[in-house]
Amino acid sequence: MGAQMLDGKAYAKTLAEQLKKEFAELKAKGREGHLVSLSIGSDESSDWYVSNQKKAAEKLGVRYTADRIDAASTREQAAARIREICARPDVTGMILQLPVPKHLDANDLAKVIDPAKNVEGVDPDNLGHLVMKQYRNLPCTARAAVELAAQSGIDFKGKHAVVLGRSIIVGKPAAMLLLDKDCTVTICHSRTPNLPEVCRQADILVTAMGAKPGIVNGDYVKPGAVVVDVATIAVEGGKYAGDCDFESVNKVAGWLSPVPGGVGSVTTQILFKNTLETLKRQ
Repeated sequence: MGAQMLDGKAYAKTLAEQLKKEFAELKAKGREGHLVSLSIGSDESSDWYVSNQKKAAEKLGVRYTADRIDAASTREQAAARIREICARPDVTGMILQLPVPKHLDANDLAKVIDPAKNVEGVDPDNLGHLVMKQYRNLPCTARAAVELAAQSGIDFKGKHAVVLGRSIIVGKPAAMLLLDKDCTVTICHSRTPNLPEVCRQADILVTAMGAKPGIVNGDYVKPGAVVVDVATIAVEGGKYAGDCDFESVNKVAGWLSPVPGGVGSVTTQILFKNTLETLKRQ
């Protein structure tokens, strides 16, 4: 029969309806959301994300400013622009578009963003708040993955969750969020021995490797498991694939997120959900 789909597009639409209502209520009280995106130079994939974020902001009734500085900007110049944006009282939150030019360090620049306004949540301060379960701005993709898993209706308490990947953007924060939901969590990576065997123990499997399309097949999956595929990998023909070999995983899993149409569809709305929560705190 195949797995039931974790429909990211449908969940994103539900989130958008909720967010639009709440942003409008705050705007009526004189509190308008304003998200600023900073690009350093130009990159095709980054410009695509900016375009999508702008369209989403317009639908939600959120002010969106796409700022850009020259690709040759020094670290000091980039940091100065970040501080300038964050210092503006009309700015609710900001994001630094990736990738940045090779002579700059994105993690270093993320530290310059005011943590209270870093709505992507990937910085030492916000990650520290996550570890201490004092949530502020949660990493968007990790939050999207866990919220999409919840759409299966699974009771997280006591379940074994396996996270495949250890990045600070997805793997580590997703593991912490699942731990806070009372899951027993195992984090795996490319050097984990007997990887399929470990993954087969998972009631909830979150894959975030992003190295090779279809690397996770049905042998990695416990029958009936909730499988959330976070990876988005460009393949031939301008299409995208995930970590999972959809056909084989679909035969075993109870729930499965597709690529595209899964976590990626939710992540943009989570960015604005973080922006809304930041606006409320301000």
